[in-house]
Amino acid sequence: MWIKSQNDRPVQPSDLEFSGCHVIVRRDFHLIEATEDMPAHYEYEEWQMMAEQYEVYKNFETLINEQSDALIELAEIISEVE
Repeated sequence: MWIKSQNDRPVQPSDLEFSGCHVIVRRDFHLIEATEDMPAHYEYEEWQMMAEQYEVYKNFETLINEQSDALIELAEIISEVE
């Protein structure tokens, strides 16, 4: 499950991190500028899962990306016809 997370410095964490039998996937990075109360840092979504779950996620993500690419290509074809 995706949860909102953040770090404490203006260095973007890695998209993918392996830690023992766990995998951490991160996406939607946003650099937050420093304020009086908080230093500059990154906010992002994070999903911590078991390695077995990651294998399923990885296959699912590939299929979703392929479908997304196909939809974009179809939209471009349709816009050329009009």
